[in-house]
Amino acid sequence: MAEIILHQYVTSPFSEKIRKIFAHKKVSWRSVEQPAIMPKPKLIPLTGGYRRIPVLQIGADVWCDTGSIIRKIDEMFPEPSIYPHGMQAACLMINLFADRRFFFSTTPVIFEKLAPLVGKEFLDDRSKMMRGANFEELTLLAPDARNYVRAYLDNLDRTLADQPFILGSSFSLADAACFHCVWFLRVEPSAFAMAQKCASLMRWFKRIDAMGYGDVKPMDPDEALKIAKESTPATKPSADSGDPNQLKPGARVSVIPEDYGFDPVTGTVVASTAYEIAIEREDSQLGRIVNHFPKLGFRIAPP
Repeated sequence: MAEIILHQYVTSPFSEKIRKIFAHKKVSWRSVEQPAIMPKPKLIPLTGGYRRIPVLQIGADVWCDTGSIIRKIDEMFPEPSIYPHGMQAACLMINLFADRRFFFSTTPVIFEKLAPLVGKEFLDDRSKMMRGANFEELTLLAPDARNYVRAYLDNLDRTLADQPFILGSSFSLADAACFHCVWFLRVEPSAFAMAQKCASLMRWFKRIDAMGYGDVKPMDPDEALKIAKESTPATKPSADSGDPNQLKPGARVSVIPEDYGFDPVTGTVVASTAYEIAIEREDSQLGRIVNHFPKLGFRIAPP
């Protein structure tokens, strides 16, 4: 089996979600440390322009966004499940809530205090990711965001009062998804203090934190690029007969996130399902690369 390579950085909350799933499934993986801000010269050849973290690489196939990464990991390692008791729909809905509502409520609360400390380069980078918005103005949302975060934390605390995990007796995607939001609060003490007031939540937090990251070894970015260059994409052409837009293999498309990091990736459709699209590109450094994206949260259109 080709090595499982995660391009990430240590402080990335979305990488933390994937790291906990690796730990639960006891996956052996390689970690490539990428920059937190642009430029990312040893990531972009793999992604075709997509700049967000994490990115999963297996040979010359590259999965962008945690939505597609989680699906691939679970396909490769179905046991132990991240969807216990037939709760796949509940897990996916909680994951979507955590990514879109919970996480983006934590950022104003954290950066209200951290914005003056992180440096102008970081703030400018994140402003560009938000299509020219001023990231420093995010702090103006902090009062309302604190209300949201408090309510989300209290809801989790009540849920965890009588059970060890969010959906009952077993770890699930719901735990990984919500954990990464609480974990992110830890970077700013007054933000994390909101979570520390919740005794049941903190017992759960320590339990998930203690899981570690699985069997992980570092990899140099150049080694990962070499692997991609020497590999052939494994994705086979596959049409989705139920596609409501009649998207077929061979079509040229651009794929772009709908929320932030608006960097289109253009290629030829190789495969498509209800959940994912895979497009092939010819990179000047690496040759043929197939990039996988979730359909939820992404726009697909002619280039």
